[in-house]
Amino acid sequence: MRWLKQHYTGYVRVRLTGRSPERFFNLCRSSKILLWNIACEKEEYRFFLLLPDFYRIRPFARKAGVRVRIQEKLGLPFFLYRNRKRKLFAVGAASFFLLLFVLSHFIWNISFSGNLLFTDDMLTGQLREIGVCYGMPKRGVDCDRIEEELRSRCSRIVWVSAHVSGTRLQIRIRENETADGIPLREESPRNLVAETAGTVVSILVRAGKAAVQPGDEVEKGQILVEGMLPVTNDSGEVERTLFVRADADIRLRTTKIYREWVPHFQTVRSYTGKMQRGFRLRAGAVDILAMPPLAGKRNWDLTGVSRQIVLFGDFFLPVWTEAITAREYEKVERKRTKTELNDLTKAVHERKLQKLTEKGVQIIENDVKILDNSNGWIICGSMTVEEEAGTGQKLE
Repeated sequence: MRWLKQHYTGYVRVRLTGRSPERFFNLCRSSKILLWNIACEKEEYRFFLLLPDFYRIRPFARKAGVRVRIQEKLGLPFFLYRNRKRKLFAVGAASFFLLLFVLSHFIWNISFSGNLLFTDDMLTGQLREIGVCYGMPKRGVDCDRIEEELRSRCSRIVWVSAHVSGTRLQIRIRENETADGIPLREESPRNLVAETAGTVVSILVRAGKAAVQPGDEVEKGQILVEGMLPVTNDSGEVERTLFVRADADIRLRTTKIYREWVPHFQTVRSYTGKMQRGFRLRAGAVDILAMPPLAGKRNWDLTGVSRQIVLFGDFFLPVWTEAITAREYEKVERKRTKTELNDLTKAVHERKLQKLTEKGVQIIENDVKILDNSNGWIICGSMTVEEEAGTGQKLE
């Protein structure tokens, strides 16, 4: 912002000579006059200061017995003065600043921070439904309403802060990452059954009656903890049955197997080395593309880096530039090498392990093999794991 103030108000580069420059600098400092880029050459000083401050330092120069002379005049006031006779230029400059003034009253950028579960596109869609979008007047932005609407529309969002800075609408949110992981508590009676076959490693019953013991082999759907508790009298006879909601910590050791087929041949892109570059300018409905035509019968791989124009700070303009690079390639079919197959096998296996680890599953053993057939390879993986077991089965 200091740079903007310097150019807006104008500044000068001066040369100072005399018998007591130190006293002059002390007087300027006590009056809070900003001097910058001070350089000493032999018995003279050169520095910059704002144009309004130049008129304030005259009494200081007389007191210190120094002489201050202007070496260079810089900034907007001097630029306009030098071009005062160029009417067309003056009209263009005035129109430009008028356009900037008008654009400064609209929202040209919406930024989000703190969002992990919701993408920027999802949040932008929610804002669009309540009438908040790019290009809307800043006076129409109700930050309190935005905060309330986002919290009510997205249950996973627990805190929202909306703020307008320049031509940008900044929205910070905080999400409850565990909201969906906490089920609503039910009191209806149930059994706990096995979701998959395996061996019981441990079982700790909090409610209900254990139907299996550590070391037992169980099948899928087998009852692990019963929700029916018989109540007996002193003679051992069952007087009544108490129905409870079975609850327990159960760990099963299971073996998970997966298979993935990989063909011998793959289609890859072979780049020819021919490249073309282009430039795109987008402003509202105007879309200008400056790029040579892509000649040839081969395919082109297009990549682009888009950037919104920012004058300073948070002053965004509704103008985007994009640098485009086009690389020519041809499709080539070739057989996978042994190294590529091993790398692919490792990537597939690690992806499977990561999915299980993210669910809290403990990996005990894992193994992977590659089987070859006439058309490709089969990646066969097996993993011995320990995981939480027991899913609810409602009692009628």
